[in-house]
Amino acid sequence: MPALRAVDARQREAASVLGASPWRARREVDLPVVLRTLLVGAAFAFAISLGEFGATSFLARPDAPTVPVAMFRLLGQPGAALRGQAMALGTLLAALTAASVLVIERLRPKDALGW
Repeated sequence: MPALRAVDARQREAASVLGASPWRARREVDLPVVLRTLLVGAAFAFAISLGEFGATSFLARPDAPTVPVAMFRLLGQPGAALRGQAMALGTLLAALTAASVLVIERLRPKDALGW
């Protein structure tokens, strides 16, 4: 969000005046500014997920596995149906994570600065 807020709105307006559609203005103006931030965020998310998988596999019990452990078990067995179940779990986990981040972002005070 801070990277998107850092984009000068006048640049988008200039692109619109020059004939760009709103989507093209976003793509041509915002994306180059935000791309590095997105890549860094994805790298951090990947690194954290690797560490979290180790913690969850250590703490999970056989009778009540966590979602990452259940996905690992499903992917470790042969069969297209099990792979599909693992992919469905991954999609569900990603959707729940995205929804929680959006809710947290909406509930954050507008005048909050920093941490």
